[in-house]
Amino acid sequence: MYPDYVQVEMPSLYSQADAAWIQQQLLGLPPPLRRKVSLKYAEVYEITFDTEPVSYRKENRARHEANVRLRRFVETHGRAIQGYTALPPLAGTQHRT
Repeated sequence: MYPDYVQVEMPSLYSQADAAWIQQQLLGLPPPLRRKVSLKYAEVYEITFDTEPVSYRKENRARHEANVRLRRFVETHGRAIQGYTALPPLAGTQHRT
């Protein structure tokens, strides 16, 4: 019915407001790695939620920490894991990011 639909296993703990974004990020990873990343996301979310002392900040702090880590992992490792590489910079040129 939906040819582009892919079922992604979501982390056990996450905010419903982030569900679509998390799925998008996980789809950028190969299927065998998605489960491990999903487990780590839930672990970071839970640890951050439990360690935040202010009750009304717990969810936002946990969302922020878990989402930042997921985004950074996908940006730095996602394409490399899939086999994409970048050309090295030419000698004598500066590489700017």
